Amino acid sequence: MNFTVDLEYTTCSPQDGLPFTEETFCRRSIPFTFDVKEVGIALVDLWNFGWDDGPFDEELGDRSFERGRSHAERKRRIIETKVGPLVNTLRDMDFQIFHCNQADFLKHYPQWSQSTTDEERQSLSANSASSENLKEERNSQWPPQEWVDSWKNQHRELIWRMEDWANIQGKLYYQISIPEPVEPQDGDLLVYSGNQFHRLLAEKRIKILFYMGFETDVCLMNKPHGIRNMSRLGYMPIVVTDCTTTYEAAETLDGLWKTRVTILNIEAHQGYSVTSEALLNSLKILK
Repeated sequence: MNFTVDLEYTTCSPQDGLPFTEETFCRRSIPFTFDVKEVGIALVDLWNFGWDDGPFDEELGDRSFERGRSHAERKRRIIETKVGPLVNTLRDMDFQIFHCNQADFLKHYPQWSQSTTDEERQSLSANSASSENLKEERNSQWPPQEWVDSWKNQHRELIWRMEDWANIQGKLYYQISIPEPVEPQDGDLLVYSGNQFHRLLAEKRIKILFYMGFETDVCLMNKPHGIRNMSRLGYMPIVVTDCTTTYEAAETLDGLWKTRVTILNIEAHQGYSVTSEALLNSLKILK
């Protein structure tokens, strides 16, 4: 079954009949026709922080949340009002759903065995999933290692408060699960790494990936199964704009500008975007 959907992008180049200024770098759309069998739905890091059964420590209180209460509550609203209903509709239309998350969170779901091979399960270690992230190696003695360690440790402490908060709050990650409205169902597949995702997609001949989840500029973009890596491998990533967000800052919260700018960067360098409403409207022909 085929469907046609208008995908959005924002121009960064001259447009005929318009002055070449930043003011004319406007949002536009282009229709694409896809076969349902060639489309995958990638759900990235849907966690239950802020839910009644979510990770919480009485002593930490609101500091139990990974990036604050407002952030957790916003993600819960998105899951309940946008992601959950959309995923249920897509599943009913035979779209393949992929839950992209950490192996430790996925192992207890019954879909784990059908999503992974014996070799993948045997080779999976505590650090195997993250080992796909390429790390820069310092091959020279300049800048001096002691100086590098000093300024980086100071910076890490200023931003993330590792000593008296992050290392303590991080222990709550063992309590994480996928929220009930978006829990894996029969036929869904679980993804813990880029290589495994690539294998599953190749086996199912899937080429197009609609992405939903969090954090837009970090996990959704940069994890091994995220937008950047899968685009590099040749897949077409499409971010569903009202089904994602990231942690904002005081100067970006009004308007969610950190999230919006990340979507612009995805459009410029990796793929396209679409709203959940536009995607649903494009599927009415299939009902």
